[in-house]
Amino acid sequence: MEIYNYQKWDVSATPEEVFEFINDDRKLQEVFGIIDRIEYSTNEKREEGAKFLTTLSVKGKTYRFRSEVVEYADDRKIAVRSRFRQADVITHFTVVPNNGGVDISVRSELRNAKTRAKVLAGAMKPVIGLIMNRSMDKLVDHIEK
Repeated sequence: MEIYNYQKWDVSATPEEVFEFINDDRKLQEVFGIIDRIEYSTNEKREEGAKFLTTLSVKGKTYRFRSEVVEYADDRKIAVRSRFRQADVITHFTVVPNNGGVDISVRSELRNAKTRAKVLAGAMKPVIGLIMNRSMDKLVDHIEK
């Protein structure tokens, strides 16, 4: 079940510039203000098998979840699986060169979800989209500067 989809075409940047930003946790925290902390349990950070714990703060509440990089292609793609009690969320971040710029795609889907998680995700999808779109637009603005 898809819970988020973002497409931005013709971003004025190279794939290397995009991933220079994506590969820097501090820069990600600046753009995604809800991220409090990212703690790695592996030495690797951006390669397949890297594991980490993410702490989010949303409206005074703290949420923690475990994630793993399940796919990584230098300057092109990163896929992360985040595990929750009721489901997994797989997020694919992809960059494709396009006429001197890049196209950026982010897609998140719910997997192995129990019924309650599906209902909650469906209800939260508009809110997730609003928050994530703002953050992704901010990320693109930072990259294009």
